[in-house]
Amino acid sequence: MFSFRRILCSAIVVSGLISPALSPALALDYEAKPVNAVITAPFRAVGAVAGMASCGLFSGPVDDGFHQAKKSTSKLAGAFGDENGKPEVLAAAPIVGPVGLVVGGVKGVFKGAVHGAKVGWSKPFSRYSFVTMDEEGKK
Repeated sequence: MFSFRRILCSAIVVSGLISPALSPALALDYEAKPVNAVITAPFRAVGAVAGMASCGLFSGPVDDGFHQAKKSTSKLAGAFGDENGKPEVLAAAPIVGPVGLVVGGVKGVFKGAVHGAKVGWSKPFSRYSFVTMDEEGKK
């Protein structure tokens, strides 16, 4: 009946026909936008990409991996009896610690990339655009 290739080609043709019709609606209105926003947009975009790469590849996975491993270890230690007890934590750490590290690392890639893009756009090349710590979280 319909092949995937035919549907994909149809979608590309339709998007090619619709996008020129929408371009006037999506164009920048230079009279409505301040000149400063237009000038700083490339700088902010590069800052967002740099923050996204830094947080998504390093800071986010390390931070979320550590916290997820700690949370899953204490949760299993709580199931063993006492979540703050040293024997329970020592018994739970080899069981769920590595799993929490991997799961938190994978989640941290996405959370870190989103954080780096948001902060990198609003405050390009600031300290907080390269780490997953918020300004409110520092003491």
